[in-house]
Formats: sequence, structure tokens, C-alpha cells
Amino acid sequence: MTVSRPPQRQPMRLGFGGGGMLTGEAAGNTRHTLKRMAAYLRPYRPQLLIVAFFVTISTVLRLFGPMLLGRAIDLYIAPGDAAGLRILALQIVAVYLGAAGTSAVQGLIMVVLGQRFVSDIREGLFIHLQQMSMAFHDRNQVGDLMSRITNDSEAINRTLSNGLIEFTSNILLLGGTFVAMFLLNWQLALAMLVLMPLMLLITGEVTRRSRAAFRTVQHNLGALNAVMEENITGARVVQAFAREKDVYATFHEVNSKYRKAGMTADIITAALGPMFTTMMTITIAVAALLGGWLAIGGILEVGVLAAFIIYIMNFFRPMRGIAMLYNQLQSALAGAERIFQTLDVEPTVTDRPDAPPLAEIEGEVVFENVSFSYGVEPPPTPAPRGRGNGRMPGANGRRDPGEESGPERVLENISLHARPGATIALVGPTGAGKTTIISLLSRFYDVDEGSIRIDGHDIRDVQQASLRKQLGIVLQDTFLFSGTVRENIRYGRLDATDEEVAAAAELANADSFIRLLPRGYNSQVSEQGNNFSEGQRQLIAIARAILADPRILILDEATSSVDTRTEVQLQQALLRLLEGRTAFVIAHRLSTIRNADEVLVVNDHRIIERGSHEELLAMKGFYHDLYTSQYMRVKGAQSVPEGQVVRRN
Repeated sequence: MTVSRPPQRQPMRLGFGGGGMLTGEAAGNTRHTLKRMAAYLRPYRPQLLIVAFFVTISTVLRLFGPMLLGRAIDLYIAPGDAAGLRILALQIVAVYLGAAGTSAVQGLIMVVLGQRFVSDIREGLFIHLQQMSMAFHDRNQVGDLMSRITNDSEAINRTLSNGLIEFTSNILLLGGTFVAMFLLNWQLALAMLVLMPLMLLITGEVTRRSRAAFRTVQHNLGALNAVMEENITGARVVQAFAREKDVYATFHEVNSKYRKAGMTADIITAALGPMFTTMMTITIAVAALLGGWLAIGGILEVGVLAAFIIYIMNFFRPMRGIAMLYNQLQSALAGAERIFQTLDVEPTVTDRPDAPPLAEIEGEVVFENVSFSYGVEPPPTPAPRGRGNGRMPGANGRRDPGEESGPERVLENISLHARPGATIALVGPTGAGKTTIISLLSRFYDVDEGSIRIDGHDIRDVQQASLRKQLGIVLQDTFLFSGTVRENIRYGRLDATDEEVAAAAELANADSFIRLLPRGYNSQVSEQGNNFSEGQRQLIAIARAILADPRILILDEATSSVDTRTEVQLQQALLRLLEGRTAFVIAHRLSTIRNADEVLVVNDHRIIERGSHEELLAMKGFYHDLYTSQYMRVKGAQSVPEGQVVRRN
């Protein structure tokens, strides 16, 4: 991982806004997609004009070749003029060398242009995904989004780098050849026109079928990548439940769909060659018979007939090339449609145009009559150890397109008040809405009703980035980036010195184990931190939060997945982290929140009880029953030390 500040640039957004979900998306309009592609290419207009110039020169030179050959036959070969033939032969060589040279220059320019263009597309799409709200990421598969950034953009690159020049050149060559044939002999050219409707009919039908085929290919490729990403990432869960056969069955089904779609597209493409070869052969035979009859009658020179036959071949080659490239273009358009569909999805949480940054806060938090629903589809349940996105391995975890349900309230009329420096504990059964409360505080989602205020400021009225810079989050499922331990801690504050990183690690009780690593703070962290224990990852995450120095701290089950000894270390580190900060703590181990300033019991999407630990026990209500049941389970076993995670002021 290379920790660096994100580029200060806006995502490439070219209007045509819309916004629909990606699941079950409809195919886009080809003309609409081409317009947007042209808009993206606008900054490269000077290079495109240069390429157009060289394409024109190359096409004109190629058109001169057959004419020169016809002259060679009539003026020099038939009369036996060797000297004149040598001169004309040199002219023919010069013409074709010139055509080859200009083609090489235009090809080089387009390769560079194509790479830059697709790089811009990828960067624009990546920045856009980074700015999307959590609702978007909840509902879309990681593998499919990755396929849009990589495979779909590469399909565009292939067409730009290779296909666009050929397509343009073939169009010019086709028109130029047709004009040249009329100039040579209009009778033969008219005879060719008889076959033109048949050629256009066949070409149109093939390209129509190929358009649908390539859209299906791109869609199935995205689904295949999603299944692979999900199950490779969740390999530990797959093996733990011995679901390898089930996962393979799912993969085989999706892979078969991709294979069948690919075969359909390839068969259509492969059919073009024989069809055009057959049509070209028939046309040459007709031209040879008719031209031979005219030549015998002295109406047509043999050299003109030879040149005309070469032009027929030159006519069918670009037609075949256009049809073949059209298939490639369909692949690029299918990829472009998927990319633009992603860019058209607007974030559900946005800053108001005149929103100011949130100034440095004291840490007072007020929820006032807050209600919230996730819409037609709640977010997936978090997966174990930060893997996947809550879907069962091998399943897409999403409703079929068109299947909807009404919005389900996740929180109903939530009100709370946290004084600066206070610690608020959230307890309750799984799915009650505890994590949703802290997600709303972070403004990952916007409330449906009510308001959330920090130091009197409605969080919807300030810039999101300035809000989150003053929040620190330590989750149960710690996410570490690939890179070094130092880089992962420095992620909390990118301009921190090495000394500040080490100081934060020491406060987090992480310094001791980090220095025992083979390369200390320069030791590499594997993907998602799999080469570290759960407790070590949590300590690194706490060091990262300490370095960020937030005014409000959120702890979501930060000690629930570690052993007793590690929990003591985490508790000590969290005590240092909590000092002087407003904190929201979600915990299932109720022994860890006994000293919170206020405990909020959340059940059935409401706060049903509130008070201190002692007050709630005295109420003999839900909290009392929950605490008693936990106490009974651990009675007789070694108690978890109560060097509390949190404290009362």
C-alpha cells in the first residue's frame, strides 16, 4: 500500500445524468453512448485531427495502387516497354511504402491516445466509486464493479488503439473504391450495384445479432468476476463449512453462461469471413465474365479489367473489415454502456452546494426523533472477519430485478444526547439497529426523519469530509491495507512523522509486538492483514485511530473476537484512546460497558431503556435480563477482567 493523498480532481462526469441501480440494468442506447464517448474524446481532438490526416493520405495512396497496375499492363507490359515498366514499378512501390508509413504513424498515435483515454476513464470511474454512498456499495457486487474498471475499459482501449483507425480507414477506402470503379468503367460498376442490397442486408442482420451477443458477454463477464472475487475472498468460510462443491456448482453455472454467450458472439463473428469470401468470389466471377466480353469487343482494356478486379477485392476487404470491427465496436460499446451506467448513479448522500466545513468540535452529539429505513433493500449483514459483503458464498444475495418490498424502518424515533467527552454504550440484540445509529452519525446514510446535530450543527449542513475527519472508528472486523505496518497506522493522518506513528502504536499497546516483527514497522501486511492475529489487527487499528486524534470515537464490537489476554491489552489501549473524547460503544459483552455514562438499550428499532449500568439493573427490565443471562453463562468460569473499556466521567 502506498499511502498518499488522493488526487485533487473531479470525477469525469459528462452530464446525461440519470441514476438507476446497476442490478438488472437495461441496455443503453447506442447513439447516446457514442455521443458520450465523443465527449470524452474531445480533449484529444488535436491528436485525432492528425490521425485523420494520415488516414486520408494512406487511403488515397492505397487507391492509386490498382490504377497504376492497370496502366502498367496497358501501357508497358502489353507493348513490351521494359524501361517504362521499371519506372512505373518504382512508383507503385513508393505509393505502397507511403501508405504503410502513414499507417504506422497513425497507429502509433492511436495507441498512445487509447491508453491515455482509457486511463482517464478508469480514474474517473474509480474516483466516482470512492464518492458513492454506502447504499451503493451495499447493493453492488465488488467483482462486477472491478470488471467495469478493468475489462470494460480494456474493451474500449482495444477498439480505440486498433479498431477505430481501421474502421475509419475502411469507410474511406470503401467509398473511394466505389468512386474509382465508376471512373474506370461505369457499366461494370452498375453491375456491382445489383449485388449491393444483398450484401447490406446480410451485413445488417449479422451486426444486429452481434450487438446483443456482445452485451450479453460483457454482462456475464461481470457476473463471473463477482463470483470469483467473492468466493476467493471468502475461501476460509467456504472451506470451514465444506461448501467447495456448492461454490463450484455456482461458478460452473455462471461460467457456462459466459461460455455460451462467448460462443454465440464468436460464431457470429466467424460466420462473416466465409459469407464475404463467397460474395466476393461471385462478384469477381461476374465482373470477369462481363469485363472479358467487353474486352473481347474492344470496349475495355485488359489493364482496366485487372484494376477493376483488384478494386472489387479492395471493396470487399473493407466491407468485411467493417463488419468484423463492428463486432469489436459492439464489445466496446457494451463496456462503455456499463461504465456510463455506473457513472450515472448519483450518491444518495451529497453535500449541499453551499455547505461549509465543520469547524473543530467539542463533541456534543444530539439525535432528535430520528427515523430511518434503508429503502427497498436493507444492506447485507457484515461478513465474518471483514470478508465478502454478507452474501452467502456462491450466491448473489440480491433480489431479482423487479422484485421489491416496501421500505422497512430500521430505526424509529431515536433521541439521545451525548455531552462532550461522554461515553454512550449501545446494547441490544443483533439487528436491533445499533450499527445503523453509528452509520447515521458518520453520515454514511441520511436520516428519513428528524436530525442529528454535532455541537449544534445539523450534519447534513456541513461537508461530509470535514465531519468524518473528526470521527474515529474502530470496528470488530478490522480492515488493513496491503503495505507496511507503518503505512497502515499512518492512514489515520497522512502527514504524521515516523515518531508520531511509533508514539501512537505505543499508546495502543501495539509497539511491543510490532518491534518484534522481522522488519518492525516496515513489515509487510498481506491482503486484509491475514498475516496478523485478530488482536494484532485491532491494536494496529486503535493506533491508527489514536494518530487521527478524533473528537468523537466509535467502537463497534472492538473487543468481541479476541481472547481474554488480548482483550486486556485492547481495553488498556482503548482507555487511552477514549480520554477526553465523546465515544459511542457497541458491545455484546456487557461487562465491558459497566462504566459508560449512559447505556442505551436498542430493541425492535427503538431505544426501549436508558440509564447507567446500575440504574438499568435496578429497573429489572430487558437490560437486566440480558446482563443476567450473560453472567450466568460465565459463572464459574474465569471472569473477564473488568479493567473497563469505557469509563464514566
